[in-house]
Parts: sequence; structure tokens; C-alpha cells
Amino acid sequence: MRFTRILTAVLLVAALLTALPSWAIRVICLQCSTIAELTDETCKKCKYELNKCLKCGTLNPVSADFCEGEDCAEPLAEMRLLGRIDEETRKELRLGQSERAQLDRELQSIDYLLEKDPSKAGKLLFRRARIYQQMDFPAKEAVAWQEYLQKFPDTKKKSIITVFLSEALRKWGYLFYSQGDKETALAKYVAATAANPANAEAWLWVGRMKSEAKDNKAAADAYLKALEAEPGNKTAIHFLRKFKRQIPAALLTPVKKVAVPAARKAATASGTPPAPAPAPQTTVSPDVPSVSPDAPAIPVPAAQPPASGTN
Repeated sequence: MRFTRILTAVLLVAALLTALPSWAIRVICLQCSTIAELTDETCKKCKYELNKCLKCGTLNPVSADFCEGEDCAEPLAEMRLLGRIDEETRKELRLGQSERAQLDRELQSIDYLLEKDPSKAGKLLFRRARIYQQMDFPAKEAVAWQEYLQKFPDTKKKSIITVFLSEALRKWGYLFYSQGDKETALAKYVAATAANPANAEAWLWVGRMKSEAKDNKAAADAYLKALEAEPGNKTAIHFLRKFKRQIPAALLTPVKKVAVPAARKAATASGTPPAPAPAPQTTVSPDVPSVSPDAPAIPVPAAQPPASGTN
């Protein structure tokens, strides 16, 4: 039974997409084939809901591309297709309800609202960048943050946005690096450090690439910057010793991390600039190596025997 529903839903959507031009799906009633006026919300003959928003339930005129319901603006093209599938099947198969599908629709809505009401650009551009961050599209995310800062250079959110921008540029740089475009990758890593000098991971990548280019002085400079951003970083210490660069004693010991209050986490998630705090401890993305694959392992001190009289 479930397979039959899935097959029916897929065939129906495919048939609608191939058999009818896009304008016909909204102008011609799919129940009785009556021609509708652009101002019609339901079919004059059979009362079929021609352009209903499945998110908020608003009945929109045939001419609408986005829902006109209050605070909705959901794109309606997909709704017109999904509306042909019975509600029970839609819910069972979660058609159009995946996280990716919802984020894609929200991006369409943002483009529409930016054109409709430019006064809300600050909120909408910030949300767009956060969506790209959630979708793990570092290139689009970086461009979105740059666009936001260009339009709102004095924003109170600048401190957190520069952190987001730096991380997006670092990840974008890794994409270029993995494709063999080291020149562009280095440019992105340098831009990441410029956006946020406390991004230790970005500095490590600058050091790695300078090392690969046999520019040992520049590599050592970058590793020192990484260590300044994250005292005690073993990768930076290892390569600074390799390049025989003197390391300030204060940078050899990791800085104890300070627990972040729940209120501060919530503020960061919403984009509100957090209260002043010690320099952030950057984290290493699990999919990005922080140490060159051909680098020698860092010796680990041998475990000390327990003191006499202890268990």
C-alpha cells in the first residue's frame, strides 16, 4: 500500500510537470479544466482551491507566486503541485518537509521579501547568511556575510558576523585546496585571518601552505599567529620548533576554557553580539585536517608511574 502511494505521488508530480506548462497549472483548474481568472482563489465551477498555501492555509489569487498570508510569503509553485496529492499521503511521505526543502523555500521567500520590502533588508540578509551556514554552503555563506557588512558596516552584530565570515572563508579555502587550486585557497585563508585574527585554524592553514611553498619564514610567522590565537596549540608548537622559531613561554600552556552561560549561547545563536569575554577558543572542523599529512607525529610524554602509597 505504501509503495503504491509513493509511486502514485511520483507519477502524478512527473505528469503535471511534463504534461502542462507552468502557467497552466495555476490558470486551468486541475479538477475540471475550467479556465480561471487571475483574481480567482477557487474554481468557479467545482470550488477547487487553485492556489492554496499548504503552510498557513491562505487561499491566494491565481496570480500570486508567493503566499499573501500575514507573515508567510511561502513560494507557491511547489504548493500547487503538492496540493494535488492527498493530505494523508503528503504527511506520510513528508513531501516537501525535509529540512533542505524548507530551507530552499525560505531562501526563495527572502529574495521575494527583499524586493517587496527593502526596509527589512537587515533581518533578511542576516537570516539568508545563517541559512547558508546551516546548509553548509561556505562559499554562499561568505558572500552573504560580506554583502551584509557592506550594507550595514556599523551593525551591532559585527563582532559575531566577522567570526562567522572567517569560518566560512576558511571552509571555502579548504574546498579550493582539495581541488588543487592552492593560490585561491591561500587567498581565502588569508581573508579568513583578516576577518578574525583569532581564527587559529585559518592561521594553521596559512602556515601549512607557506611551508609547502618553501617559504619557511612566512610559515613560522603564521604558526606563531595561530599560537597567539590559541595558546598551547600542539600543531603550531610542533612546526615552530621545526622552523627553530623562539616560542614565548606564556604561549606553551593552553588557556583554560571558560564555561559559556546559556544566555550567552542563546545570544550568539540569534546573532546578538555577546558580552565581552576572553579570546574565543576556535574549534577544528572534523572534515578539515589541521596537521599536514606528511608531518611527523608530536611525541607524547610517557605516562608517569603512580606515586608511592597511591592506588
